[in-house]
Amino acid sequence: MKLLIAKDTDKYFGSQLRELDFPLEILAIDPEDSSNPSWEFIPECDAFFLSYQFLFAIRDNHELFKPLLNLTKRMKFIQTGYAGMDDPFCQAMLKESDAVIANASSIHAIPISHYVFSQMLRWNKRIDQHIELQQEKNWSPMGGDGELTNKTLLILGYGGIGKEVAKLGKAFGMNVIGIRRNPKVCEFADQVVTMDSLEKFLPLTDFLVLALPNAKDTDNVIDKSVLEKLNNSAMLINVGRGNAVNEQDLATALNKGELAAAALDTTKVEPLDSASDLWKAKNCFISAHDSAHSLLGLPRAFQLFMENVKNFKENKPITNLYR
Repeated sequence: MKLLIAKDTDKYFGSQLRELDFPLEILAIDPEDSSNPSWEFIPECDAFFLSYQFLFAIRDNHELFKPLLNLTKRMKFIQTGYAGMDDPFCQAMLKESDAVIANASSIHAIPISHYVFSQMLRWNKRIDQHIELQQEKNWSPMGGDGELTNKTLLILGYGGIGKEVAKLGKAFGMNVIGIRRNPKVCEFADQVVTMDSLEKFLPLTDFLVLALPNAKDTDNVIDKSVLEKLNNSAMLINVGRGNAVNEQDLATALNKGELAAAALDTTKVEPLDSASDLWKAKNCFISAHDSAHSLLGLPRAFQLFMENVKNFKENKPITNLYR
């Protein structure tokens, strides 16, 4: 079986691949250099670990886009390092490669859930105000709400990320409600319901977490009509895709005090335009789509690749099969 991986992957994890109980030939290349060896002459391979090193390399150097796309056309199975497949390269690969493809859905759920709760506690414990008071050398107690116990956490998009958020929510003693197309009982949620129930829960919600994919039916699901129904002391946190939020409606709601706070790790257009009203909206906390970053991200993605290499070899179901 012939595998294609990045040089760093080979350096840190190649020994694990070589311990598999079937013969392997491993080709290791530099994601930032398509000439040494020339990607044009890399032969057909059984499996390709399209780790984030490759995806970040083409993001920073568009000249690598076409050579990498041509490379994917000679692969039988591809394991991507991205959870979503809406990235321009992934879309091109889906169109032009005939490979079996798996995404990395849910491997980023733990760091993303930690981001969600860092933002919740940031707001709940008034961390930003404490920083300002310290800078002013002003000893003024300010506790905020104090704790998350009994707060209502509404998760719109109850998949792998949503479940990790719910798991932490229950650890904090929160009332957790998940929303998904096909509700399933989950030990971490008090209720899992359909989108039809959204309006009913909005006035009761303290934290609305969005973990939705980019799709036509998720465009602007959070708009003025939804924000008006939310509890005005609520906080919105988006760790899904930016298309889900009408950004002007959100900025207006924040500035009018119709919503207490928002944390956005994703926006409709990235980077967020410098002219966007969100930059200066009241209590709007913006990060550059980095909530998934973790030192454990690559090891988790590699373990998924190893699992799927065995699955592909043995004609077993592929974990996170996209197509």
